[in-house]
Amino acid sequence: MDRINKILNDEEYKSIINNIEYKEKDRIFCLHGLAHALDVARIGYIIILEENLPYERDVFYAAALLHDIGRYSENEEKYGHHFSGAELAEKILVRAEYTEDEIKEICEAISLHKNRTDGGLSEVLFRADKLSRNCFKCASRELCYWNENVKNKELYR
Repeated sequence: MDRINKILNDEEYKSIINNIEYKEKDRIFCLHGLAHALDVARIGYIIILEENLPYERDVFYAAALLHDIGRYSENEEKYGHHFSGAELAEKILVRAEYTEDEIKEICEAISLHKNRTDGGLSEVLFRADKLSRNCFKCASRELCYWNENVKNKELYR
């Protein structure tokens, strides 16, 4: 998990996460800071273990920690946070010493995590991202723009 610690201690990553958390300090809906990223990492890794999927923990954790870093970036409005996040993630992953193949896999998962896919790391990331949301207990549930069909009304689905 040394590479995960390199991500967590990366100055650019820390700056991005701090920026996200600052911009969302008064947000009443789901947040996208470090706590959310860690929830996604842990839930996703449980899915990987339970379903015996072929993903290494530090590869999935990297995807989860980086999946929302495109929020509030200069390219977020133009491309969406998933694509702008994949661009930002690449430099951080290089500094954390991921291989070229791992970087490609992680960045692809980040760029595709907004919509369910037909498998792969991006689908685990998508599922974990959605399962991390406690819609069944959210005080802002009635105001939420999420479609009722995708809100988490149960602990696990």
